[in-house]
Amino acid sequence: MITILAKILKALNSEQAPSQLAIAILLAMIVGFTPLFSLHNLLILLLLLFVRVNISIFIVSYPLFAIIGWLISPLINTIGNLLLENDFLSSFWQYFYNTLIGRWSEFNFSGVVGGLSVAIVMGLVLYPFLIWGIVKYRNQIYQKMKNSKFMVAFKATHFWRIYEKISG
Repeated sequence: MITILAKILKALNSEQAPSQLAIAILLAMIVGFTPLFSLHNLLILLLLLFVRVNISIFIVSYPLFAIIGWLISPLINTIGNLLLENDFLSSFWQYFYNTLIGRWSEFNFSGVVGGLSVAIVMGLVLYPFLIWGIVKYRNQIYQKMKNSKFMVAFKATHFWRIYEKISG
């Protein structure tokens, strides 16, 4: 656990683009809000391997969003039911489900459709705030804390030695 926290601090303090960190958080939100063993989650996990995002941030963010997803699951199921039972979309869902990918995607379940819809909408709203927060942390909070008395004492801890070891 300490190693993961050290990797998160390393990622936040690195030269990695804020968008890469934000995308890792948003992908974790999609996986956390939807059932884990879904086709789109498999695609997201494959995407993690090919796109430059921070996997440590993804790993730490996923349980947080899984808990949030569990807490808002009534809302997710309601939104999923609204989308699946919408008369305007019924022909689309019928056509999509009659395809092979449509059956594998499990989009006929309200938890999958609702969770994915909520995660995408929340992701569009959350993305600029995440980038703003990461930039603000790097420019103001980290710079002030770097030379504080707290950091001088903190640098004597075991956690800091792990952080230094990971940072190189």
